[in-house]
Amino acid sequence: MAIVPDFQSDLTNHFFKGFKISSHFIDDKAKEIHFYLEPCSEFPVCPRCKGKNVVVHEYRKRVVQDDSILGYKTVLFITYRTFKCKFCNKYSTEKIEFLSENSRFTTRVADSVNEDLERAGSIKDTAERTGLSWSSCKRIHKRYLKKKIYFNLGQASHIAIDEFSIKKGHKYATVVVDLDTKRVIWVGKGKTVREVNRFFKLCGTEGCKQIKAVAMDQNAGFATCVNKYCPNAKVVYDLFHMVYNFGRLVISAIRLRLAYENKNKNDDNAYSLLKRSRFLLLTKNSNLSEEKRIKLNDILSFYHDLYAANELKELLPEVFHAHSKEESESLWDEWVRLALQSKVQEITKFAKVQNRRYRDGITNSGIYRIRTSVLEGINNKIKVLKRLAYGFRDLEYFFLRIMNSFRGNSLEC
Repeated sequence: MAIVPDFQSDLTNHFFKGFKISSHFIDDKAKEIHFYLEPCSEFPVCPRCKGKNVVVHEYRKRVVQDDSILGYKTVLFITYRTFKCKFCNKYSTEKIEFLSENSRFTTRVADSVNEDLERAGSIKDTAERTGLSWSSCKRIHKRYLKKKIYFNLGQASHIAIDEFSIKKGHKYATVVVDLDTKRVIWVGKGKTVREVNRFFKLCGTEGCKQIKAVAMDQNAGFATCVNKYCPNAKVVYDLFHMVYNFGRLVISAIRLRLAYENKNKNDDNAYSLLKRSRFLLLTKNSNLSEEKRIKLNDILSFYHDLYAANELKELLPEVFHAHSKEESESLWDEWVRLALQSKVQEITKFAKVQNRRYRDGITNSGIYRIRTSVLEGINNKIKVLKRLAYGFRDLEYFFLRIMNSFRGNSLEC
């Protein structure tokens, strides 16, 4: 099967600049096309002085993979030259412009791989389509992302910090998001104070000054870093994590205590009812169906401790929905007063700890109505990205893909 001259000329001009096709071979059984290329010009040009007074020193060969053509794997056998320039007296190698940085592939292969993976495709599917190995596709895309992705705080003034699991065994990474644009600013391995300090050091003195508010869960280490580096920033604790902690440390603790008290009294029906009522007690009352609300009222009417905990659970969001610092402080003080009046051990302990350690961060929600909900949504999508790749051993590449996947929205839009 021969290639017509016009087609060969087009291939040379558009795909193989500086080289011409001397011959080709099509292997239908192996589904491969082989092109044999050689330089177009008789004498190469010196890349240093642009002179043509050169002496060819050696002819070399290189095997390169190109993008597939009609399902056929394309392999290029390139002959190129090394030479010595008589003017500048330097040795040089003939430049092959259509090769990527990894000289085993052409720029078309690299562009094809990057285009696939930019659409959040899997490396496995891309490798099968291009005929490259999994590791080659990853290296091409990683090199592309390292050029494209870099740390940039931008105009971010309201940020959120949280951690997410990267693998089993309590291995975590920390992610920082610009809440205004929903852009992932930075991802770091671990969730220690030392790791979070790296982010603020990257921001620099001026960058830290522009940060006004930081939303987070009740991680004392995160708050310490913010207070240390950001003189103008307010720590704002998230309502979701606050309600979650109240449900875990108070409602569930009371429910289990009462359940085992009934078990010790050989009241199996009451024990079974309390053990099965976990989600009923933790759910917001307004989200319950009429049938479940009647069941909840029956439980609360019988157990005073659960009734008190349920009332405080329903009142807690009002603190975070205040319209000023003063209003939030007033509502919080009232909530703490009611908690202490309940005389329930789990409730009073929770209220004292929260008031002593986190009062300022809780009441700052009256100034900045920010949450980590945006970040929680991003964390869920990160888990999907992780499962798509069956886990990432190369964490640097994984973090680059996260930052590339969440580049945010323009504030002008």
